[in-house]
Amino acid sequence: MKFLKNKMQRRDFLRTLAKAGLTTAFASQFMLSPKVFAASGGAKRFITVYYPNGCVRDKWHSYDIGGLSSNSFDNSPLAPLNAYINNILPVKNLTFTGHGGSSGHPEACLGVFSGGKASAPTFDVAIGEALGGSLTNNIHVGCWSSKVKGSEYMPFTDKNGNKIDVIDDPQIIYSNLLADVVNGSSDSPEDQRRQRVLESLHDNLDVMQAHTLNVKQQGKLSSHEEALTFYQNVLNSNIDVGNGTGFNRPAIGMTGVDADAENIAKAQMNNIAMAFEANITNTATFQFMGSQDESLLINFPSIRPYMGDFGSGNKLNFNENRSHVSSHNESSLFDAQTRWYNMMVAHLMDQLAARPDSAYGGTLLDNTLILMVSEVGGGNHQQTNPGIYVAGGAGGAINSGNAINAADNPGMSNLYLDIANAFGLGWNKYGNSVGGLNGFLV
Repeated sequence: MKFLKNKMQRRDFLRTLAKAGLTTAFASQFMLSPKVFAASGGAKRFITVYYPNGCVRDKWHSYDIGGLSSNSFDNSPLAPLNAYINNILPVKNLTFTGHGGSSGHPEACLGVFSGGKASAPTFDVAIGEALGGSLTNNIHVGCWSSKVKGSEYMPFTDKNGNKIDVIDDPQIIYSNLLADVVNGSSDSPEDQRRQRVLESLHDNLDVMQAHTLNVKQQGKLSSHEEALTFYQNVLNSNIDVGNGTGFNRPAIGMTGVDADAENIAKAQMNNIAMAFEANITNTATFQFMGSQDESLLINFPSIRPYMGDFGSGNKLNFNENRSHVSSHNESSLFDAQTRWYNMMVAHLMDQLAARPDSAYGGTLLDNTLILMVSEVGGGNHQQTNPGIYVAGGAGGAINSGNAINAADNPGMSNLYLDIANAFGLGWNKYGNSVGGLNGFLV
């Protein structure tokens, strides 16, 4: 690498590799981040899914503690997840009290997602920084989040303490992360893609050169073992990222039309799956609206059979079909709305299960851990027993297919700590945590 840096200009290096026939479909697999080796545990990729205003807790948690069966969620808004029952780990009796919880939505958004540390970087951002990514540490996408009342109603905070404004337009997300952008260059999109990939390859060959193996330094030894596993999986993979096979520009943008929200949500879930498959990032956050949301009529045909009197006729357009208004009634209508969120998570899992993970082997779902979370527990701002579950294969690091009771160690921060350790990060504490949850980690 020193020879390359001292004897050759960077662009000459790239052109030489390109002329040698190193195609994007191959080179893109080597877009490593310096932090990719930090994830030495089972899970490799992390997704947070946020939904507003809590749930009807008794209905959400109608399953029994212990092993889940194929019909465990039949009487719950979690029913859309039945097909993935062996990839779900729901948690009862957590609390936000003492871990950022508040009876006010904006106040809850200051602390719940950062482990009780007001205005600190939120957990999804902390995980993104720890895991790194090829082009970005984490991506934030949304559905109707741009209609939030104000930044204080946004749940996620960046590493500088600023609230994160989430892009609701799936086409913009695709263009920013996955499409070839020429920006006036005379190069073709294919050449642009090749140059971007080869530059990443050049950078990360330097990173690998900097890792000096010393058998007395077990951390570095683990890094090399992780790298070897990565390259073995890449060489065994026939995934074609370079020419865009399997990657499709979303057919819909952010229209602002309520009836389009389901397709927009699915398109954003697809974007996350494509970004993971292209190995652009290891971390993503999806946001349904903002807290205390009253912007979207959640009355889609997919959930009308569960909406009772509001599922047909003029009542489809009543104000009760908005999340915050419905939440305070804690009715079957609110159950139908939270069912819709879980339907979208099931779609995300479908996408992850259908795509190979060239970096780590298996499918993307096998290596991903998904956290489903809200800022309050119940629709009336309760802070106990929130509607939370973890999903995905998580690399076999968690006790999926089981429901656990967090009553003995109930703080939300303790769940965050366990999730970090499912990635092998070795954190001793996160926020106000005092330990992990019994039965969560394998």
